[in-house]
Amino acid sequence: MITLGIIGVIASITIPNVVAKYRASVLRTQFKKSYSILSQALSLTAEELGGNLHEMFKDEPPGFDGAVLFRETFNNYLISTLELKKSSQLFAFAPYNKNLESDDTTMGLGTYPGYIILGDGTAVSVLKNNDRLNVLVDINGLKRPNRAGYDTFLFVVDTKQDILTSWSQDAQKYCSKTSSHSYNGRACTYYAMIDRSPDDSSKGYWEALDF
Repeated sequence: MITLGIIGVIASITIPNVVAKYRASVLRTQFKKSYSILSQALSLTAEELGGNLHEMFKDEPPGFDGAVLFRETFNNYLISTLELKKSSQLFAFAPYNKNLESDDTTMGLGTYPGYIILGDGTAVSVLKNNDRLNVLVDINGLKRPNRAGYDTFLFVVDTKQDILTSWSQDAQKYCSKTSSHSYNGRACTYYAMIDRSPDDSSKGYWEALDF
């Protein structure tokens, strides 16, 4: 009985850690795959439209009526790569700080103008937001955790070259487990890309996720 008790204690400590590491590994792989596919779509979009995308659309209005040509061209290349599963509006997702409630404005896009759901389940929303071309991706679609910096990431088209980059690198406000800022999660894209925890530089980004 004592032996079984010890085994039970060890299992209760070990199993959650193993599960968390597995979930983090899956998300990391999905993030890399999504980034590669989105980058390819952007490269093809720039080739078709003539490049220098940020300058090309900078004077167009924000919102659904802005950068329509960019959105449609970009989405077409995504669909041709993965096939369109369906088009949908998704529910709110939670900020990076787990102590805060879900908010559909966390990334500044919410569910408008809606997402295209690709054949592998990836959900993508493209929108001109202020002066930036935004690409919001949920790397596992409707599956949980639907949390910024976990499976939901915001990319923007760089202002100097046609590549996808992070909206910000400011971890204190925009990617911290303790930040209460309404945009907390926007900068997590940067730290996911370099695989470094924004709260502890000695740890990798994915291993530091708090499930």
